[in-house]
Amino acid sequence: MKTIQHYLLPFLFLVLSLTIKAQVQKSDPRYLTSGLIHCVVTSFKGEVKSGETIIFEGKKTKTKVEAITDKKGLCDVWLPKGDIYIIKVLTVGKEQDYSTIEVPNQPGQYGGKISIQFELPLTATLDDVLFETAQSNLKPSSFASLDKLAELIKRKENLKIHVVGHTDNKGDDASNMRLSLARAKAVKDYLGRKSGSPDRITFDGKGASEPIEDNSTEAGRKLNRRTEIQARE
Repeated sequence: MKTIQHYLLPFLFLVLSLTIKAQVQKSDPRYLTSGLIHCVVTSFKGEVKSGETIIFEGKKTKTKVEAITDKKGLCDVWLPKGDIYIIKVLTVGKEQDYSTIEVPNQPGQYGGKISIQFELPLTATLDDVLFETAQSNLKPSSFASLDKLAELIKRKENLKIHVVGHTDNKGDDASNMRLSLARAKAVKDYLGRKSGSPDRITFDGKGASEPIEDNSTEAGRKLNRRTEIQARE
């Protein structure tokens, strides 16, 4: 038996311990080809985090196995042997990578326990959410990212989302403010329809007033045209 300590992305995730044991005393036939991983998910304060999606993606096979934590913050997953799995958590519409677990392709029965602590980021930029030029129409490429966020809102009944739209400095201030508001509302409306909880989603627009890069370059302007999500539980 071995225990590994991981401290990666300390402001968002923390894997406390990972334990793999051979020859677990179980009779389940799934142990012949897979390992059973028990996950315990809490906040940094130790508060139970229910409705969280934990994802394991095989580096070699690209197999994805997902599990959702129950009301006690627990979930179990069976991972096929013979791969190293990237451990991810779905948060604010994104899958965040932070550690790995190996399930060796060896005889015997393997079980493990992972304790995970994390907090939602205060603000996240939805890089995949894009609009038609100078319009508030969402491009179809935006839907996959927004659908993941809507699913998160649906599962987590206490989650509240605030959508903030930003533009670059092309055009006048009034036009940029209207455009940022319209784009934020488009995202809010889409999430409200998909999640079924429009009352937990608010929106605002900042125009070009809060740039994060230099507006004198196209690369900077591209980064300033963004949709931010503020999440609260």
